[in-house]
Formats: sequence, structure tokens, C-alpha cells
Amino acid sequence: MRIRTMNHIMAGVLLFLIAFFFSCPSVSGQQEKVYWNQFRGPNGQGVIQGDIPVRFGPEKNVVWKVEIAEGQSSPVMWDNRLFLTASESRNAKELVTLCFDRNEGTILWRQVVQSEERARLHSMNTPASSTPAADEKHVYVYFGGYGLLCYDHAGNTVWEQRMETAKNRYGAATSPILYEDKVILCLDNDGGTSRLLAVHRDTGKTAWEQPRSMFSAGWSTPMIWRHKDGEELVVMGARRLTSYDAKTGEERWWAGGFSEETVGIPVCGEGLLFASTSALGGRGNEDTNAELTWKITVEEFDTNHDNIIQRNEMTEGFGFPIRPELSRDNPGYAIPIRDIDGLMRFLDKDRDNAIDETDWMKTVSGFVAGKRPILVAIRPGARQDARPSHVVWESRQGIPEIPSLLYCQNKLFFVRDGGLATCLEAGAGKPLYQGKLDAPGQYVASPIAVGDKIVLVSLRGVVTVIQVDDVLNILARNDFREKIYATPAADENRLYLRTAGHFYALGK
Repeated sequence: MRIRTMNHIMAGVLLFLIAFFFSCPSVSGQQEKVYWNQFRGPNGQGVIQGDIPVRFGPEKNVVWKVEIAEGQSSPVMWDNRLFLTASESRNAKELVTLCFDRNEGTILWRQVVQSEERARLHSMNTPASSTPAADEKHVYVYFGGYGLLCYDHAGNTVWEQRMETAKNRYGAATSPILYEDKVILCLDNDGGTSRLLAVHRDTGKTAWEQPRSMFSAGWSTPMIWRHKDGEELVVMGARRLTSYDAKTGEERWWAGGFSEETVGIPVCGEGLLFASTSALGGRGNEDTNAELTWKITVEEFDTNHDNIIQRNEMTEGFGFPIRPELSRDNPGYAIPIRDIDGLMRFLDKDRDNAIDETDWMKTVSGFVAGKRPILVAIRPGARQDARPSHVVWESRQGIPEIPSLLYCQNKLFFVRDGGLATCLEAGAGKPLYQGKLDAPGQYVASPIAVGDKIVLVSLRGVVTVIQVDDVLNILARNDFREKIYATPAADENRLYLRTAGHFYALGK
């Protein structure tokens, strides 16, 4: 009897230990803390669980604030460290990596490399626009004017791989991502040199390389699409979205129909992959609003108010408005025209030496024929061309030019220039709402979600917080009175925001 009782006791203890072992963190099965450790956080999706205030900065709910040099890279973090890149000026060859204490905002270390040549840059870009990636040992940094570098968390150089300066008309913006023991970087350039590169995290030695010679310059960051059938490395590029084997770089499938200039990172949810590009020139809707472009051109240049543009009225600054939702002084508002006489010949369809509304409408309405904005949802399992068989739905309204999409709680959110916010039911592409944030101007930073709140940042420096909902529910608008290019980062209770001249930690 005693033996049987002891056996029952031992069996109970054994069952308890087994249950304890599988329910508690272990060396082999420990649940790692999720860190915002790359562009747009975990896997580039821009979503993290947390609770942040809706009203903050530049004086309210500021945990710390520090001045910072120029750059557009977004902050990333690991443990108590935040990492950023910067440059002393657009023309300087000094490229800086910074490490901050996450709690205090103090700089823990600063590393500098010198580029040998200045990269060609758009007026809105900087030499430090690519966001680092971090893990438990290292931080990996890419500069388009230098190459890929690896530092440990104490600021010591572990390895570097020098690369040719990015060859395109805007400068570099793509960011490295991490997969297993590798750092992966998409290097799309003009001139037939585009490629995917994977290097070993500890050594920087090339693991594999995949040519993308048919792709012209691009500014998109790759992502890992995990679904029921496995994992894929998905990369947006000029005119098409492509999937690769993340372990080897071997191409799997593609989907065409995208713009020649791509920026955003794809996102996933509902078992689907979502990717989008605006039309060339930034247009986000199916049709060009030719009437609006005529109206604003006449308002500015028709000095005698006869509703006709004469040659002598085509004065300095005359251009083709391609983003009429922006203010005139915003970069990218219009295509600047150097050859005014040539433009007059191009627009003057009836050859009467003047441009009337009929001339304008005939020209502008067909100006981007065949170049359409697009958002697609793709289901897994494609081989080769995915478009005939695996595209679930498409949309062509309100598509952002630079900001990435955001999937959150069965919904797909996006924002484009002018502060136009759109929300779709992700599984079917059904529109839930489209509305104005009342925070106009251009949008460069991508939206992120912290818990049930979405953070949307305008270039002018207005940070709008909305509720994750089926209707547009604006909770607050926070004006930082500085330009903001960088996408924010977040943890459980703070938002980390980089403006043109400052770095903020914002929280309750």
C-alpha cells in the first residue's frame, strides 16, 4: 500500500514537473522579447503590442529629447540600446552610427566612417536614410555611399563589406533585414547591377548572391513572408514583385504590373501578402485629376484672367503639377520645365499659340496612360507568374507613394499625400473608409500600430493618432513644428520619434 501511494506521489510530481517545464521559459524554448530591431519593427510590419499616449510632444509626455544630426534612418533597438545613423550634412563624407541609452537618451558611443565619393541625392534624401538592423550581439548598418558594416553593442567594429556607391538619381534608402544567421540586403541600382545579397552575421562573408539585372533602381526593403506552406523572401522592385528562397536566393515566383519606382515594404495578414506602388510621379488614384491640375495652373499663371495660358504667362516656376494635393513649395509638387517653348508646342494641340482647357485636358488625361497605381493581395503557393492564378483582389484608389501599407487586426491601412487615409477589409479588399486626417502635406514616414492605436506622420511634422476601427476615429494631432521623414519606432509604452533636428522618447 505504501509502495502504491509513493508511486502515485511520484507520478504526480513527474506530471507537475513536465507541465512546469513546458509552461515556463527554458534555455531551448524561451520566448524571446520582441524588439523593434529593423525598419518598421518585427519583420518590417510596423505592429507591436503596447500602450502609448495619444497626446505628446514637443513639450507634452516627453521622456527625453536630444539634438541629432541630419539623417532619415529610423531608430531601432535591442535591450536598453537604441541605434540610429546620421551625417553631419548632405555634402559631408562622414557617415555616423549612433548608440543611445534607451532610458536616458544619452549617447553611449559614436562610430564614423568616411565615404570616398558623394552619392547623388534627391533634395529630400540624405546620406543616412537606410535604417539599421540589430540582434542580441550586433547592429548592422548600410550606407549607400560606403557599404555594409557590423558593430557589436559596445561600438567595436566586427566586420565591414565595402560596396560601390549606389547608382541612381535619388540616393539609397533600402534597409538590411535579418534571417536566420544572415543579413539580407536588396541593392537595386541603375545600369544592370541590381542584386540581392546575403552575408553571414558573424563574419560578413557572402552566403549567397542573386542577380536582379532586369531591375532598375529601387528603394524598397525586403521582408520574410511566413505562411502555412513555409517562408519566402519577398522583394518589391521596378515593375514587379518577386519571391525568393530565403536560404538560397533562388527565384520562386513574380507578379507584374507595378510602377518603375518602388519604395514601400510588403506586409502580410489573413494568409495573404499585400504590396502596392503608386503610379509613376506619385499618382495614387486610377485616373489623373486633369481638371484639378488645370484649375490650379490657371489660378497661378493666368495673369489676365481669360482662362487661357499665353506664352508670356509661362513664367519662372511653370511646371506640370503631378501631386496637386501638396502645396506649391513642396518638393515633388510639379515637374519643373526647362524648355518652356517645347512645352508650349507639346500642349498647344490646336496650334493657336495659347493653351486653353481643351488643350490641357487632351494632354494631361493621357499623360500617364498605362501607368496606374496598384495594390494587390496574393495568396501563397504561386510558381512563376503569380498574377493569373494567385492574385485575390486589387485596388487602385488612394495608393501611397512612399509610406508602406499597414496590416492590423484584419484591416489594411494606408495614407497618402494630402493626409488621405484609407482602410480596407484585408481579406476581401472591401473599402471600410477613406477620409482626410486634416493634417495636409506630403507623407514620407510609414504608419505604425501600437496596440489599438495607429500613428501617422506628415512631412510637415504633424503626428496624427487614430483608433484601429472600421471608421476613421481621430484621437489626436500633435504638431512637432519640424519636418519628419523617419518612421517612428515603439516599445510597450514609448514612441521613439526622429524629427529633422531632434530625437524624442515619448511616453506616459
